[in-house]
Amino acid sequence: MATQIEDKIFKTPDEQEVDYFPYDPDLTDLTLIVEGRKIHVIKAVLMDASPVFRKMFTDDFKEKNEAEVCLSGKEYSSFILFLRCIFPREYVILSERSIADLLPLAQEYDLRCILMECETWLLTELEFKKSKVQNHYENSVEYLTKCLYYGNEYCLRELYAKAFQLMIPHKLTRYKTNQFYQKLPEKNKRLTKIEEMGTLLNTITSSGFSLGTPATCNYSETTTSAQIVF
Repeated sequence: MATQIEDKIFKTPDEQEVDYFPYDPDLTDLTLIVEGRKIHVIKAVLMDASPVFRKMFTDDFKEKNEAEVCLSGKEYSSFILFLRCIFPREYVILSERSIADLLPLAQEYDLRCILMECETWLLTELEFKKSKVQNHYENSVEYLTKCLYYGNEYCLRELYAKAFQLMIPHKLTRYKTNQFYQKLPEKNKRLTKIEEMGTLLNTITSSGFSLGTPATCNYSETTTSAQIVF
């Protein structure tokens, strides 16, 4: 039988209602409200982790002196997962599903460390699929297009280059209707047949370039070798 600690580590808030952020009279100094539910946190931890939170609570924003801050447009379970990645008392085991929730929030709040952790997980899974490891090979083309999209959308340079390299052998018909391929900016789909672009691969993988901040970087807009690709 799983212990309470095991349940807390391995199950998401959707699978089991766990109060990951209860009120602590010694530490709690801020309450976040997401979908009408209260999350008790420590403002200093948020400010130390995220320059966006730091600006929110130090510049002339209305949240600066508020004891309760309502965050609209956020999903409670996703935001709890995001906060668990920030607070030192928590430990989160990443998965493909959790990464889909974490990436937008990590970019919005400029947490490069979470973006890099997600990229590392995605790259590892790419290697598993490339090696046809059991239980990892299914939907490999769909996963490649997802990685290509994530790489472009969240400025994950290594993931973008690796996914592009692995896409080359696949025919366009295998991925042109994929939802993640369709989400790529039109500029990135200007040259659609990835399998015919192997001559450009060395340009991507060998040329160094500097990414902007996660909140502003876009492969198709910055001066990078990646904008040559699509």
